[in-house]
Amino acid sequence: MEGYREELWGKEKIIERRENLYGKFKNFFVLDIETVPDSSMINSISDPKLLKKIEEEGDDYFLPHPYHKIVAVSILSIKNAKKINFKTFASQDEFGLLNQFWKEFKKAHSFVKIENSKKAVSVFPVLITINGKDFDMPVIKLRSLKYAQKLEEKFFISIYLDKFDKWENSYPRYTFFHTQYHIDIPVDIFGKKISLKNLCYLCDIPVKTEGEGNQVKEFFLNGDLEKIGNYCSEDVKATAMLFSYINTHFLQNSYPFPPLDLLSNLKPEVKVL
Repeated sequence: MEGYREELWGKEKIIERRENLYGKFKNFFVLDIETVPDSSMINSISDPKLLKKIEEEGDDYFLPHPYHKIVAVSILSIKNAKKINFKTFASQDEFGLLNQFWKEFKKAHSFVKIENSKKAVSVFPVLITINGKDFDMPVIKLRSLKYAQKLEEKFFISIYLDKFDKWENSYPRYTFFHTQYHIDIPVDIFGKKISLKNLCYLCDIPVKTEGEGNQVKEFFLNGDLEKIGNYCSEDVKATAMLFSYINTHFLQNSYPFPPLDLLSNLKPEVKVL
């Protein structure tokens, strides 16, 4: 077409565009949960189809999301690539875990003081997970329903659910599948569900020394909550290291995320509530 000229993309222009887009992402919230079957809910609802599946397939049957009771939550919170908090909580008290999770989600934001000594959010965290869009966050939201009247940080649950900034110009839409504020590594980077273990193997990142996912129920029944916490922590540390590796080699350090060597030396603070 006469007079038409294609837009040209030199390296400097591409880097500048990336910086303009990713510059606002300064805080990160890497998370993982561990769950066991909610036997009380299974027995109370007594869904014939569900009971038949459990009878036929046993522990190999993957329960629908609402039936997963959370027994551990691990969080690695990063602010400005420097301030890092690595905490894990394990408990038989699911309310205590969820209440703590939403408190940590609040802390992952940055705040500034405004008039009358009030605070306003200046930076929202980017969630980083492995299959967390399909499992971890839906389960967290569903199980939070059970304790909705008692949870302390309900305003930040509402922030997570907000949808008013359609294009995320200055505010997140965490529940939007293509949100910029939740990087689910398998889906958003590779376009496919892939296990953490497989991804870490390809990057030569160590993972899983405390057990396997199918052992969490056994640990729970034996009262080994600290072991579940350590297991959950390993997943979060490996997820953070994996994203750091991808950010360095594939994304050209577009995100201000800590380097791999710094993350590899982190030790979690594991608390049994």
